[in-house]
Amino acid sequence: MEGEVWIGIAFAKEYRLMLSFMIDGLEPSLAAPLVERTEERLRKGSWPVWVSDGMDAYGEALKGRHCILKIYPRTGKRGRPRRDKLVACPELRYGQVVKERDERHRVIGVFKRCRYGEIPFRKISMVYIERHNLTLRHENRRLTRKTIAFSKKVEGLWDQLFLYQGYYNFVRPHRGLKRRISAGDHTLQKWQRRTPALAAKLTDHIWSLKEFMTKKYLSMIKGSLPMFGSPQILLQFLIHPLL
Repeated sequence: MEGEVWIGIAFAKEYRLMLSFMIDGLEPSLAAPLVERTEERLRKGSWPVWVSDGMDAYGEALKGRHCILKIYPRTGKRGRPRRDKLVACPELRYGQVVKERDERHRVIGVFKRCRYGEIPFRKISMVYIERHNLTLRHENRRLTRKTIAFSKKVEGLWDQLFLYQGYYNFVRPHRGLKRRISAGDHTLQKWQRRTPALAAKLTDHIWSLKEFMTKKYLSMIKGSLPMFGSPQILLQFLIHPLL
């Protein structure tokens, strides 16, 4: 694969947890596998709030996975009857943050809209994943803008992002997740540092880098899937150059 690739990211806002990612050469083609991989990490039967930017591929991917056949009754009037069609499930909730641009691609306006279900506008926001994208670019030399350290092969980018996803979720404490320690606890610390995995109750402690690098991969996956709940999930993409 040469040229540019798109990196789609699914992000749980409440826990600042990087749920999954997907890499593909075309922006719309990564939406369906990203949604599928994200739902594999959720508890069965949960209906989270999905939020993305204005790319319609995410909405089509969600509708394709959660749809029902709407049958229109016969009216008895003259003419061709209305055809039945697939519509989104009533439980599906999906909103978008859409940016309006002028002919020079400059942002001139931003508005929110509900594509499926009913979502309060205050919950339709991309602020947290935009901040996560900044952290991702800041801590990964491969994703730095205008760099000569970009990935030369897409396989190397996959491996590096898998490694960073585990480090970000289990090893790196997140300042936005720190919790005040009550006065009754016998400790000199005022704040408890937490990682995204600790906040989501996927683990009971902050992992060291040695523990993360020596942990069995299958035991991590089997221990995390049944415990995860129904967060608000943000979807977005990054662009990355390849030779």
